[in-house]
Amino acid sequence: MKEQTKKELSIFKHIPNILTISRIILTFVIVYFIFTRRHIITIIIIFVIAALTDLFDGILARKFKWTSEFGRQADMIADRFLWIGTALAFFVSFGIFGQLSWAQGIQLLLIMSREIISAPFALIAFFARKPVPHARQIAKVTTLLQGFALPSLILSTIYPGFSYLSWPLSLIIAVTGFISAMHYMNDIKVPNKKTERKK
Repeated sequence: MKEQTKKELSIFKHIPNILTISRIILTFVIVYFIFTRRHIITIIIIFVIAALTDLFDGILARKFKWTSEFGRQADMIADRFLWIGTALAFFVSFGIFGQLSWAQGIQLLLIMSREIISAPFALIAFFARKPVPHARQIAKVTTLLQGFALPSLILSTIYPGFSYLSWPLSLIIAVTGFISAMHYMNDIKVPNKKTERKK
């Protein structure tokens, strides 16, 4: 009975990784729906579900100590994949159809400022097999703000009223994203006990 219980518990410890992998799969769905011009509300709902997997995999991993180096690496890749994949698909698809104004393009750059600055360094660190730095509070705040800003920006292409939410959030993210990217690059260069903690 004890061995069976241990096996059942060992299955549960993979839940955070399953959520992380599901985020990558959902990103493909989001990108496909954007390019095939599906209803914008459907795109937003799937995006929100994908973003929530990021929240829950972290909560479960920390609470039950279901952590692993693979999980930390995969989580970082899945996050970048979701944000960059969605933003690029939105930029290309809506730009081609003339639904993206210059103001919305600027907002998109501001929302993605952290990824634009840190993505090259994240790729170098990944291929160099450097440990994934622990997410600082400013990074978590930036991700939370992005979770509201990007859907608001996408919705503003159809419902202009959402620009009243996307604009201020974009400006705030420009600041928090820059600070977060600077911390990230510094943590990669100078790892310490705090940055090496598991998520």
